[in-house]
Amino acid sequence: MCARHAEVRAAREAFELSLEQHAIASQVAPPAHLRQNILQQLSGESATAVTGSAPVVQMQPIRRSGVPMTIRYVAAASIILLVGSAILNFYYFNKYKEFSQRYDQLLAQQTDLVKNNTVLQTKLTNYEHTIAGLTNPNMAVIKMDGNSVPANGSPAPASLATILWDTQSKDVYLMVNNLPKPESGKQYQLWAIVDNQPVDAGMLDMAHGHAMVKMKNIPRAQLFAITLEQQGGSPTPKGKMYVLGKV
Repeated sequence: MCARHAEVRAAREAFELSLEQHAIASQVAPPAHLRQNILQQLSGESATAVTGSAPVVQMQPIRRSGVPMTIRYVAAASIILLVGSAILNFYYFNKYKEFSQRYDQLLAQQTDLVKNNTVLQTKLTNYEHTIAGLTNPNMAVIKMDGNSVPANGSPAPASLATILWDTQSKDVYLMVNNLPKPESGKQYQLWAIVDNQPVDAGMLDMAHGHAMVKMKNIPRAQLFAITLEQQGGSPTPKGKMYVLGKV
C-alpha cells in the first residue's frame, strides 16, 4: 500500500522519525560499574579456557595379525633347502676339483706313455734295421776299434764302433758299440778314407745310443775312422781319432 500511495508512505516515515526522536530523548545511561563487570567476566572466561587441562586421549596398541603357521613352515623348509643346497654344492665342487686333478694326472701319464712308446717303437725299428743289416749278404761289416789307431793312438783304446756298408747301394750305417761321452761343444764325426784322403761321412748323434744310424752314401773307401770335432763338424779332420777300421 505504501508503494502505491505516496501519502501513506510519507505518513509512515514521519511516524518512524517521531519514534526515533522520542527514544533518543528518553534514553537512560547505563551505570558506570556495569561496563567494568562485563569486561572482568569476559577476562575470567578467557583465562579459564587457556589454562584448562587438555583432554587425555588413550592410545590403543595396534595389534598385528599373526603369521599363519603354513607360511612359517614353508619359510623354514626353504631355509633348510637353501642350506642343504649350499652344502651339496660345496661337496660336489670339491669332488669336481679332485676328479679334475686326477684327470690331469692321468692325461699327463698317458702323454708320457705315448712318448715312451714312440721312443720304444723307434728303438725297435732301429734294432730291426740292425738285424736286417747284419743278416743282409750284401752288407760288408767293418770293425773299428781304438787299438787300430796309429801314431799316438786313441784317447780311449777301448772304443769300438761297427760300419755296415751296403756294397750294392753304397749306403753306410754306423753302430756305436763303445765311445766316451763327448765333452760340451764337441761331436763325433765319421770319415771315409778314399785314396788317403778323408771324406766326410756324417756327424754322429750320441742320442741314438747303440742303434744303427744311416750315414752319408760312400761309393768307395779303403778305411773308416771317427774323430772328435767341434760341434757341427769340420771340413777336414782336426780332432783326435778314436777308432779306425779297414774295409
